[in-house]
Amino acid sequence: MTISDADIQTELERLCALRMQMLEMHPFWGYLLLQVKLTPALGLPSFSATDCLRHIWFNPELTRHLNAAQLGFVLAHEICHQVFATLERAGDRDAFIWNLATDYAINLIVADITVPGSGNREKLYDFRRVVIPDCGDIRICLDEAYRGMIAETIYEHLMNEDLDRAPGPVTVLLPDPHGVPRRLPDLLDHLGGIDIHLPLDLNVNARETLQERIRDAVGVWSAGDRRGDLPGVLLGQLGLLRPPQIPWQRLFHRFADAALGRDDYSLARPNRRYWAMDLVVPGRFQETISRVVIALDTSASMDEEELRAVASEIIGMMPLADDMTLIIADAEIQEVVRFEGLESFLRAGRLAGGGGTDHVCVFDYIAAHGLAPSLFIGLTDLASSFPERKPPYPVLWVTPPRHADPPWGLVVALPPEPGQDLDDAQPPPIS
Repeated sequence: MTISDADIQTELERLCALRMQMLEMHPFWGYLLLQVKLTPALGLPSFSATDCLRHIWFNPELTRHLNAAQLGFVLAHEICHQVFATLERAGDRDAFIWNLATDYAINLIVADITVPGSGNREKLYDFRRVVIPDCGDIRICLDEAYRGMIAETIYEHLMNEDLDRAPGPVTVLLPDPHGVPRRLPDLLDHLGGIDIHLPLDLNVNARETLQERIRDAVGVWSAGDRRGDLPGVLLGQLGLLRPPQIPWQRLFHRFADAALGRDDYSLARPNRRYWAMDLVVPGRFQETISRVVIALDTSASMDEEELRAVASEIIGMMPLADDMTLIIADAEIQEVVRFEGLESFLRAGRLAGGGGTDHVCVFDYIAAHGLAPSLFIGLTDLASSFPERKPPYPVLWVTPPRHADPPWGLVVALPPEPGQDLDDAQPPPIS
């Protein structure tokens, strides 16, 4: 098979279009796909391969024979290898059988991704039998008998079967970031039909980056009104950060200009979230609040579980603000964190405090440093002291289920944990 440079570029554009479709329909999967570079790799003996961190390679000679639903299936399949850390979980298992087991588990997840809003849960991606010129029939590891099983369980089932092994090792040439081919000899072809699994180990920093990326994707999904599919049960089993429980997008819209809720999109105001990825994505007019100041109460009255919960909420807010400052305080200012270092600070979990609570010092700091926020958010149980006069900007208090009453500002209570017994009545939810 031969393919021209123009055909390669056309195929790359088709994959990029599918990526943007995934971002719109399923923000969790689309956000993760935006983090990797789509790179053509002629001669790849499969549709695709991934290093589970920075790249998805695809063979345009093969992928051009796939329709959009099939090609979307391939992309989602590769992202699942990231999400579920299939290589990291292999241990000392038989590599051929483990690769099959992970594909069986992943393909059932991808096959369940639906068209948003379809009452009959129409499938968005589909990979039925495919015939490729000079390659013949392509079948993938998709079997309803394994529904509900994780890869480890499927592996145990496959160990008891008489499986046909791959005909032999394959050599793969993959271009590096500079386009220079990297030769990977003697790779295992597990006959999964979609990809070649690359035995590339992730170091500690890479694994942490990947876990943070998945948590960010959960936050993007939550900020997008929880639109689209999310493998919530499996993410919970992996112990990843729970999504924020407060609909920040609706709250921010309430405090911002009425235009914030419009569906008008324009390249004249691109979405800043994707600039670092060299992508120009249309953004909404007035899609963010210009400056948010958050005050986090780390006094002794806020326990460790409550602090973890509000840290999750802060991460959920970040995509909705142009600038954000975090003030850590108990009875006095402990630390001030700017937007650029905010996320890494929260991930580290270093929250100084433990004394009494006094919000007077917080509002004095805001005035003294001329922060002039478009919105102030106080994360606290409200067992505190407050200035006599309300500040000249909107104030939102986010509290645990049990909390005191503030002299001014809107109160939104985090929902109680399942099974938690609350005697006090809670404020009504935001509508």
